Amino acid sequence: MANNSFLKILYTITAYPPAIGGAELHTHRIASILAKRHQVKAIAQWTENRTDWLLGTTWQAPEREQEYQIDGVSVRQITLTKAERWSLLPYVLGYYGIKKLAIDKIADLLAPKIEQYAPSDLDLIENVRMGREGLSYASMKQARKLDIPFIFKPLHHPRWVGWNYRDYINLYREADADIVLTNTEKQTLIELGVKEEKIFVTGIGPLVAETSNAEKFREQNSLGNNPIALFLGQKYKYKGVEALWLAAAEVWKKIPDLRFVFIGPRTDFSRKIFAKVNESRVVELGKVSLEEKTNALAACDVLCVPSMQESFGGVYTEAWIMGKPVLGGDIPAIRDVIDDGVDGFVVKQEPNRIAEKIIELMSQASLREKMGNAGRQKVLERYTWEKLALKTELAYRKVLQG
Repeated sequence: MANNSFLKILYTITAYPPAIGGAELHTHRIASILAKRHQVKAIAQWTENRTDWLLGTTWQAPEREQEYQIDGVSVRQITLTKAERWSLLPYVLGYYGIKKLAIDKIADLLAPKIEQYAPSDLDLIENVRMGREGLSYASMKQARKLDIPFIFKPLHHPRWVGWNYRDYINLYREADADIVLTNTEKQTLIELGVKEEKIFVTGIGPLVAETSNAEKFREQNSLGNNPIALFLGQKYKYKGVEALWLAAAEVWKKIPDLRFVFIGPRTDFSRKIFAKVNESRVVELGKVSLEEKTNALAACDVLCVPSMQESFGGVYTEAWIMGKPVLGGDIPAIRDVIDDGVDGFVVKQEPNRIAEKIIELMSQASLREKMGNAGRQKVLERYTWEKLALKTELAYRKVLQG
């Protein structure tokens, strides 16, 4: 196949924009760039943020199907009929005890829906791991039926090993190729039995607006000219939202005017935390627009997301492109992204450690500037979306050429 030939590509993923989340937004960004030179379609089960991964894709799946276009990508939201839901009920109730049987049953119902929407002359299917396994197996089933490559994006987290994850790990091995985000993820897949030549490393780029207005964000949130430490992400415990809040008291002993701003979709966990917070130096916002997120990044002095569970951590590239240093979690995948002491710091999710590094950064404007500039240069060299889309396309062509 020629390197400039027109491709017909299908992405399948549990949720797709307007749903907001790393997997959804990053998949769409690659898809929308490739759609400028290829035919790109996407199939999803949700178009809104949900976390009921099993029930929400089976018994409580959305009521209606729909088709829509977004940035040149044709999207089909699929769902199940009432009869199909009833037929799945025993498999859903016993899911974790009869997992392989249940996955096969769900995949058998979803595969024809993929076939109905996908072109018969499709070149490849890429599935992005998100939630439960049914759509992933249905995608592989359809790719095998069409005799085309099945490409899988595992978005693997270190804790996803063992008996309960065996069906996804099996997909890693059975896929014609796996697209991973870091060399750490690549090494993990090799250790799990995936052939090295089937693994392609890409990455994640920044999702920010073209322009920013730091003053607007400061004014809207009564932040004045005070320094800002920003948390940006879904407010789960593993992301470090609680640890960052607990670090605040120690930081304020040295930097009493520092404002802590927490932005991102709220969770039951975060609601319990912030219900008890009565502090004027804390601003807590839910889901915000791309414009407001970009303004927040422009306004902040340091991004603090000490997450303990990431496949990459795209939010760090977003801070870097705005010239800001970052504080990330001390896990292998994030160490692949952040050069500790160069463009940010990696820390254990311990309040005293987090406080120590925030104080170090906030006490030295020259260090913040140096790290922010180093991060920006890294993004421009490795993580622009055009470069990532090209890496992805080259991986596709290599697989198609056999």
